[in-house]
Amino acid sequence: MKQSKNYKQFIPNLLTGCRIIFTPIIIFMGITKKIAIVMIFTIIAAITDMLDGKLARKWNVVSEKGAKLDAIADKIFAIGLCISLTTIFPILWLLVALEIILAICNLIFHYKSHKTETLWIGKVKTTLLFLTIISVICLYYLPSIDTFIQGLAYITLNLQVLCLIEYSFLFYDNMHPITVEDNPIHQQIMEDAMEQKTITLENLDELIESYEYKHESNE
Repeated sequence: MKQSKNYKQFIPNLLTGCRIIFTPIIIFMGITKKIAIVMIFTIIAAITDMLDGKLARKWNVVSEKGAKLDAIADKIFAIGLCISLTTIFPILWLLVALEIILAICNLIFHYKSHKTETLWIGKVKTTLLFLTIISVICLYYLPSIDTFIQGLAYITLNLQVLCLIEYSFLFYDNMHPITVEDNPIHQQIMEDAMEQKTITLENLDELIESYEYKHESNE
């Protein structure tokens, strides 16, 4: 039974690792303009991305380590795929640069706060990034969609910039956390306590309402 569970823990991580292994192959094939092979590896990678999480949940072997590995694999694969297609669509170099900066910001934030922050705008950005990549692959066979892809790429670029701005706010909040002591109501209650006034649970709600009313009146 234990051997079976270890086996099930190994499979999702193996599927995730495949995307990292595919990355240098895809970069080489893209640079040599073997786009059909790039497309095949992209489809395989998308299947592994779908299966690793699905199998981990089905077998109840979801782990924080696996989730981090999945996020890292997605980032590496996306950057590698962008690089592989820059010979077709040079604007992707800008998307690659910003994606690398975002990856560094994510690592720094995790190191400083010891937690992984998933931005909703980041999820939208990642979806559009992969849509842009797929469209660039199609561009090799359908040059007429060039204008559409340029618009898609600039939207993705703007979302990347918004992600950087959001991370800057997260960094600031992490470096300047708001504590209970910063609350003016808490400060007023502590001052009353220092003056040896009696504060009980029964009248605490009334005191808080009174302090909030005074604070709003002063504003």
